[in-house]
Amino acid sequence: MNIRSTLRTLPLLVPVAAAGLLTLPLGSMAVLPVSPWASGGRTTIMLTQAAPVILHDEGPAGSGRGDSTFYKANLKKGSQDFGTLSGRINTHDIADGDADFEIRLRELVFDLPGGQIVAMGSSTYPTGPDFIPLQVGAATTIAIVGGTGEYFGAKGELVTTRKADGTYKQVLRLAGN
Repeated sequence: MNIRSTLRTLPLLVPVAAAGLLTLPLGSMAVLPVSPWASGGRTTIMLTQAAPVILHDEGPAGSGRGDSTFYKANLKKGSQDFGTLSGRINTHDIADGDADFEIRLRELVFDLPGGQIVAMGSSTYPTGPDFIPLQVGAATTIAIVGGTGEYFGAKGELVTTRKADGTYKQVLRLAGN
């Protein structure tokens, strides 16, 4: 079929399509879930994380390079239970010229209703004889690198702040597409 015959049949397809007689096989169409941020806006999810339960702490006694800590914590959104957080923190290095702080690589998985959100990045923590949490009131930010289910395509940043009672404020800022 050449370009002239294609152009001659095009006007015939318009009334056929308008009448609903031109259809596509269902297998050729994909239906994707609509994410809350799909419209291009930003979405913020504010959660309270319970004090973490250390599941496993690898490495020699005390804090140091190569230590890995695995933990789990319950999450709430307002007063409602809202999933769990599983995390792994690896001590990577001592902060430049300051033996009182170390760099830890964080990998966090938020298991939320409707799917998961994954965050990763490095943060500065105080150094101590055992696993030391963030200082009270200190905030640290890492990247949100993906998600599943309702959070498919998630990207943005996670801001974690330790509170005096041992819980954490987790603010997930999801960027619009």
